[in-house]
Amino acid sequence: MVSNLDDKEKFTLIHHFRIPAIYTWGDRDVDKREEIRRIALKYFPTGPYDFEWYGFRIKVKRKVHGRDLDLENVPKLIIDAFSGWQIDRDRSTYPKVEIYKDDHLRWVRVIQIEGEFTRDEENTEVWVFGRKKKNVLLQGE
Repeated sequence: MVSNLDDKEKFTLIHHFRIPAIYTWGDRDVDKREEIRRIALKYFPTGPYDFEWYGFRIKVKRKVHGRDLDLENVPKLIIDAFSGWQIDRDRSTYPKVEIYKDDHLRWVRVIQIEGEFTRDEENTEVWVFGRKKKNVLLQGE
């Protein structure tokens, strides 16, 4: 079954922001992650976060006559930008954007990516969702 991040009974929108560029992993990854963190910090919600796991929706708008883009290379930097492990490793100046401990399947389970061409400015729009914890009754309740 595919997760519906818009299902408000199961998911909470933690943050939504727009990056006025498109970053893919490769050279200067630390600088790119820091820029993502800097942009995301504006209106960033206060943690700690208490969700079962997290999901991302990412929408990329590329200029019609821009260079070729491998869309699958976009999410990596965004996902890593919010990982506590990566924030420590990068010696980031934005530790407040940590959402989860690491970017493996235990914490990040949904990555939805979409791309389209535009005649306007290129950008990357990001939504971060938290999967609400299930209410589990203790035995005897």
